[in-house]
Amino acid sequence: MKRKTPQQRVEEMRRPPSLPNWVRLNDQRRDETARRITWFVLSKPRHALGQVYRLIADYVTLGISAATARAGIDLILDPLVRKLGHEIATALIPWLDKHDIKGIQAFDGMIERYPIGRKIMIPVRPTFVYIREGKLTPVFVVGWSSDPFSVFQKRLLATMIHRTILTQEGFEGSDALILFVPRRRFSKSARDVKETWVSKAWLLSDEELRKQFDCYGNALDDAVPVILKHLAARGEE
Repeated sequence: MKRKTPQQRVEEMRRPPSLPNWVRLNDQRRDETARRITWFVLSKPRHALGQVYRLIADYVTLGISAATARAGIDLILDPLVRKLGHEIATALIPWLDKHDIKGIQAFDGMIERYPIGRKIMIPVRPTFVYIREGKLTPVFVVGWSSDPFSVFQKRLLATMIHRTILTQEGFEGSDALILFVPRRRFSKSARDVKETWVSKAWLLSDEELRKQFDCYGNALDDAVPVILKHLAARGEE
């Protein structure tokens, strides 16, 4: 795979890969947000769980069997992603069955982009959408092995989902579900499903949201020269 140029890697921060990943970079302090952005760009590429989420969505929306979903995980080339995928599926599939959650295929691939300024667009993409009590309900699966979000970050996540999805025609008056699937304490594989409803979150005000968008934009500006300096020192000019 061709190595990305430093400028390409910096520009990626203006096009974050997912809402949860962007939220994780945010702090109410500008210097801390800049530090997180710098670390994110300079660290080695993380494993991506997109293939796992796709199989979970297919299980819910297309009605593929649990065995087929697990067989699909077996085909994932990255051994770490394959392992994490089985951990997630082992916890999440029974939970989905227990709650009789069946998705709507028409919303497969749904993605909205929320502009926060300075040509920065945040992608907001539900893992799937299902009908709950007669209303369209988007579901966001976050399959990280731990829940690293602070209270503020969870408020930011819920607020972005509410403003981007739940204000759209067809979703007004609906709720959204965030499913975290962290490992149990002291376990290296067993996981639990923890649900968070957007309607129960303490959403950020217009002023709080604007302030955080400014914080991120300014922190990104602060991080760029630091990132370029480190990349140059590593011979990645």
